[in-house]
Amino acid sequence: MATNSEATTLARELRAIAETLAVAELREADIAEAAQLATEVRGLLEGPRRRRWYDPGNDPETVRKARYAYLDQSPIRGQLNPVAPPLELTTVTRPDGTKAVAGTVRMGLRYEGPPHGVHGGWVAALFDEVCGAVQGLTGRPSRVTAVLKVRYRHITPLDEELRFEGWVADQSGRRLVAKATCHAGDTLTAQAQALFVSVDFRDVEQQMLERRARDSL
Repeated sequence: MATNSEATTLARELRAIAETLAVAELREADIAEAAQLATEVRGLLEGPRRRRWYDPGNDPETVRKARYAYLDQSPIRGQLNPVAPPLELTTVTRPDGTKAVAGTVRMGLRYEGPPHGVHGGWVAALFDEVCGAVQGLTGRPSRVTAVLKVRYRHITPLDEELRFEGWVADQSGRRLVAKATCHAGDTLTAQAQALFVSVDFRDVEQQMLERRARDSL
């Protein structure tokens, strides 16, 4: 089994390849050779599906490890996920003494939407991840996104450090409201508000099984 260090290096190289493929002028001969090598790499990486933390029959220790591993596999901040930019998150203390989640990320041209700017869908995805991480400040992270509102204030620039900050705006019972901002330098590029609601993942799993059973008829 590959170590996390080896897998992280592989994911980093795959990100670099994806960025190059998106922006570079390539010769046909080079593309053909690279495609052949990519097919060989994919063959090396084929294997059984990794168990997810929510799979039935997992013992508590497997659940603990798998839930932690999810962060490595996140499509937004996962160091082992080549799709991820990746976003780096930390916990900080705001001037008023409350805790917040701070994030930094640099988005390359493969994430481009408007000229020179990050695609708005990716800006929203980054906010969803930041606001989702805010739940950890409350000690109750088992909520899912119910509503996400993003206000785009300025083009969010590519190839610049973007700074996110998210905090708890309100919480009551099963509901939590988080707010967040995105800055490039001193410029506020976007802000968001998200509503999260607690769910029973056992019920979610049962609903998914029932839906798939109906769809297979």
